[in-house]
Amino acid sequence: MPQRHKGPNPGELLSQAQNRLIEHLQASEKRYQDLVGHLRDVVFHLDLELRWTFLNQAWYSLTGFIVGESLGKEFLNDVEAKDARRCSMGFSDLLCCQKAELTEEITFFNADGEARIFELSARAVRDETGRYAGFAGILSDITVRVAAENKISFMAYHDALTGVANRRLLIEHLTDRLSGHQHDCAAIIYIDLDNFKQVNDHYGHSTGDQLLCEVSQTLQEFALKEHDLVARMGGDEFVIFLSGLDAHSAQAELTAITENIRARLNKPLLAGYLTTQISSSIGVVIVDSEPIQYSDIFRFADAALYCAKHTGKNRVRFYDEELRQSEQRRQKLETELATAVSLQQFELHFQPLVDRSGKRIHKAEVLLRWRHPQKGLINPAEFIPHLEAYGLIIPVGKWVLQQSCRYLQYWREAGNTSLCLSVNVSANQFNHPGFIECIEQCLQDYRIVGSQLEFELTEGVALTDIEAAIEKMLKLRSMGIRIALDDFGTGYSSLSYLKHLPINTLKIDQSFVQGLPHDGYDAAIVETTMVMAHHLGLTVVAEGVENTIQLDFLKRLNCHYYQGFLFHPPLDTDQFSKLIL
Repeated sequence: MPQRHKGPNPGELLSQAQNRLIEHLQASEKRYQDLVGHLRDVVFHLDLELRWTFLNQAWYSLTGFIVGESLGKEFLNDVEAKDARRCSMGFSDLLCCQKAELTEEITFFNADGEARIFELSARAVRDETGRYAGFAGILSDITVRVAAENKISFMAYHDALTGVANRRLLIEHLTDRLSGHQHDCAAIIYIDLDNFKQVNDHYGHSTGDQLLCEVSQTLQEFALKEHDLVARMGGDEFVIFLSGLDAHSAQAELTAITENIRARLNKPLLAGYLTTQISSSIGVVIVDSEPIQYSDIFRFADAALYCAKHTGKNRVRFYDEELRQSEQRRQKLETELATAVSLQQFELHFQPLVDRSGKRIHKAEVLLRWRHPQKGLINPAEFIPHLEAYGLIIPVGKWVLQQSCRYLQYWREAGNTSLCLSVNVSANQFNHPGFIECIEQCLQDYRIVGSQLEFELTEGVALTDIEAAIEKMLKLRSMGIRIALDDFGTGYSSLSYLKHLPINTLKIDQSFVQGLPHDGYDAAIVETTMVMAHHLGLTVVAEGVENTIQLDFLKRLNCHYYQGFLFHPPLDTDQFSKLIL
C-alpha cells in the first residue's frame, strides 16, 4: 500500500506565515520610505521633548541641514522666538486634548541663516500602550506664496508706483475717522499737479513716474500726526488727510500748510538725471464735528480743486459758500440725466474680446453711451458716476440688460448662436432687491439662456455684506450666468475675494497692461495674478491691449482672452452686427 503524503506540520506553517508577514511588512515599509522620501514637504516625528526623531530627505532640500546631524536636536532651536513660544504652547494643547491638530505659520532659519516661512501641521501620536509618545507632522515651505499674498495685499491698499495709500485705504481711513466717535477738527487737502502731462510728453513716462514718487515723499513730510495720511488718488492727484486741528484756527493753519506745500512743489525737483519744475492746484475742505459722508467730502474737495485749476492754476481754494452754490448747477446735470433716462437717449456699443488667435470673437463687452441732443455722443466716464450719485443707475442698468438680451435674440435668429455679452453691473444695481427677478424676466422675455451673459462686477459689490453677495452670485451661477471680477488689482482686490467669491473670470485692468513688459511693477503684478488665476481655474481677460509687445508677453503667460484697440475699438450696433454675422 503506497505511503500517504504528509503536509507541513504546524511549526512549519507558523514559520511560513511569519516569513510572509515579515516580507509584507518589509514591502510596506519600503513603499512608505519611497513615498515619504520623494515628498517635497518635510515629514517629521518629534519626541515629547520636541527633539527630532525622524526626518525625510526633504529636510535637507528645504533647510540645508543634514538629516543625521539634526536627529536628537530640538525642533525650536531654529524657530523665531515668538513663533517658538506659540508652537510650544500649541504642542502642549495637543497633549491636553484642547486641540486635535496644530497648524501654524512659523519663521524658520535655514542652514545659511536665511529666514523662511514654514507652515507647520502636527498631531500627537501614541505608542502601543496608548500613551502619548510624541508628535508627527509636516513642514511646508510657503515663503514664496506668503510673499505673493503680502505683495497683492499691499497693492490692494497702496499705490503701486509711489507706495503711499490708495483710494481704498483712504476711504476706509476716512470712514473710521468720521464714524461719529471722533470730535476733533480735520481737513482734506486735494492736490493736483499742473501740466503734469507735459512732463510725460517732454521727458517720458519714466521721468513722470519718478516725479510722482518725489512728490509723494514731499507730501508725507506734512503728515506728522498719528492719524494723518497721504494717498494717491490716481494719475497726478494726491490727498492729504490732516487730523487734530484746532477748530478756531484751522483756516489759518491750513492756509499756511497749503502755501508751504505749494511752495515746496514749485521748487525744482530731481527726477532721475533731470531737474524739472511743476506747480500744483489745491482744494481744501475743513471737516468739523458735524456728521458727513466721505463721498460728500470728496465732492466738496473736487469742487474746490476744480475751481483752483480753472481760475489760473498754482493756487489754493477752500470749499466755501460760493462753491456751495455751484452744487446747484450740478443739479442741472441731474435733470438732464433724468431726461435722458425718460427719453431713452442712451445707446449701446460693443467691444469684442478675442482669443489667442486674435480672430475668433466669443464674447463682447457692452458699453453705454449717451447721445446728448446738444453735446453729441458722451463717454460713460462723464455721466455714469452721476447716474450712480443721482440713483438713476438702477433704471439705466435695467435698460442695458434688456437691450443686451434683445440684441442677443436678434443675432441668434440671424445665425450667431455662440456669442456671449459681458455686461457691467454696478454695486447699487447688484444690491437692488429686484435684481435677480429682473434678470429672470429678461431671460424669459427674450428666450435667452444664462450662458449667453456674463456680469462684470467690481469688488465693491461685497463691501457691505459679503455673505449676501455670495448668495446672489450663486443664484446667478445657477442660472448659467458667468461672473467676472473687473479691474482686478486697482483698488480693493485681495486674495480673500478670489477665495470666497464664486467668480469665473478675472479681468486684469488696463492700467497694468499698459506698462508691459518693461514696467517691472506691472509685469510682476500681471504674472502673479495670472499664475494665481490659473491655479484657481479662472478665465483671464487682459484689458487695454494696444500693441503686439503687450500681446506677446500676455500670450507667454497663457492669457485666455484679449480686449483692446489692437484688435477692435468699441463699435456701434450696426458695425458690430456686420462684424459677427
